[in-house]
Amino acid sequence: MAIQNPYREIVLSDTDIMVELENIYEKKWQWTEHFWNTHPIVLEIGTGMGNYFSKQVWENPEMNYVWIELRYKRLYYSAEKCRKTKNEWENKNFIMLKDFGQNIDKIFCENEISETYVFFPDPWGKKNTQKKHRLLQADFLANLYSITKVWGKLFYKTDHREYFETTLKVIEGQWLWKISKMTQNYEDDEIFDTKNITEFEAMYRWDKIEINYVELVK
Repeated sequence: MAIQNPYREIVLSDTDIMVELENIYEKKWQWTEHFWNTHPIVLEIGTGMGNYFSKQVWENPEMNYVWIELRYKRLYYSAEKCRKTKNEWENKNFIMLKDFGQNIDKIFCENEISETYVFFPDPWGKKNTQKKHRLLQADFLANLYSITKVWGKLFYKTDHREYFETTLKVIEGQWLWKISKMTQNYEDDEIFDTKNITEFEAMYRWDKIEINYVELVK
């Protein structure tokens, strides 16, 4: 008998998390109605345990946050942390979606996203045959470019140097995104902010692992 994920039923009943793909894809063209405002939409793919972005939800009520994550446990804890930063009388400015990041073109229309954050995606780097599963590939970057507003940005961090350099080659070959900032040792750069790091970054800092970072602009 298969072991039941203990977070699955909790997530399925959570009104701040959308699981059914049909319901998720129906939101395309309807995000303004969902949030009941025209505030900029921030997209984050791969929430981790939600430490970083729950803080963003609290500090930026003038922004709407859409998070895409696959794992039930991460969905549950991220939503819980966001709710702890908002009281019941405030309009919720976040929603979590259980889906693959590669499906962004099914979720959003053109010029709808203001900012996108992709922090420490799975590098799929153990075997060359696994690299086809990577998120930041040509089709994804082109689709993200399409759904991003003019002057909108993509923020990307990874501790995996080969993945980072491969992504940069794809970006340079597409002639779409423009690189505005880039470093292969984020912590030594002036843009580094110790108050706004993910749980993964905290771990990498302890192990003194260099973090690659790039900001892209449409």
